[in-house]
Amino acid sequence: MAKRVRLEDIARECGVTKGLVSRALAGKYNVGDEKRNEIMQKAVELGYDFNKLRVKKSKTSSVVVIVSQTILLKEDFWQPILKNMYATLNRASIKMEYFVFDSEDIDMAAVKALKDNPCLGFVVLHKNPDVIFKELKKFGKPIVEVDPKYMHFTGVTQIKYSNYTSIFEVTQKLIDYGHKEIVFYGSDMHSFSFRERHEGFLACITKNIMNNVRGYSVIFDNSNLQYSDNKMLIDFLKKHKDVTAIVCANDIVALNVYKIIQSMGKSVPADYSVIGFDNISSGKYAFPPLSTFNVPREQIGDEIGYYINRLRQEGKPQYSEFTIRCDFIERESIRKLK
Repeated sequence: MAKRVRLEDIARECGVTKGLVSRALAGKYNVGDEKRNEIMQKAVELGYDFNKLRVKKSKTSSVVVIVSQTILLKEDFWQPILKNMYATLNRASIKMEYFVFDSEDIDMAAVKALKDNPCLGFVVLHKNPDVIFKELKKFGKPIVEVDPKYMHFTGVTQIKYSNYTSIFEVTQKLIDYGHKEIVFYGSDMHSFSFRERHEGFLACITKNIMNNVRGYSVIFDNSNLQYSDNKMLIDFLKKHKDVTAIVCANDIVALNVYKIIQSMGKSVPADYSVIGFDNISSGKYAFPPLSTFNVPREQIGDEIGYYINRLRQEGKPQYSEFTIRCDFIERESIRKLK
């Protein structure tokens, strides 16, 4: 039998007190971001049983955040959302609890036990496996999905980014800059956000089809989360030598495109203008700095908190979905053609 991991074990590994570990794992933000991330990562690494944090009955109002271990560790993206969500809920005297699951080994007994949690509802970050979603639906409580990986059209409120309109607008910007042959590079099956971005690209190309603009789609299999198919893109670019711009499904894909272009003896933006999405820190410090769309993480956290508070006051969800605008950040990875 595997040894049970205790708070003391995590504290010893991190060189901190048991109390600090307890506060970090409970989502309390009187813990520094860097230290909290270190503690969370160590807890996952050691195999800490997050069930201990899950079904704690409370006299105060609460909301349960459903999050996978892999998402929780992406601190660059998700932690600002969680931090502001916690602060907004805290001001409304609503407690935030965590339900952390392992995507490869979901504890269904723990999922079913959520039925006994007297919470206002559930907030799901990005991933929401069908086996968990079906159980949550049975409980009859509001469900809020943030940047849903898969679409569940009934019984949920979906908080999405301006994927379609953002990519439509930036594709038009590239066309206005003189680019006539543009490619979208991504993976439609990876997530709903990726598909919406692809659709925005296609819509803009269709709008400009009479202006001698040509759009291409290079769609790769991302089931292994490699965020690229180097050979596929290289073969495409060698065949279509007039392509001058690449719109990518997100920043990770775009930074992989940087490497591919360099391997071909080409450069950004002299040979190819490149655009990403998400505004992760590594894109800002890439060479050249990556043009991208900023996902306003702090605002998203606030909006989730406000919405949960309205749920408490009004007793039922008021929206099936709402969209957060993502503004374009133009950096040195794109250029105007002469």
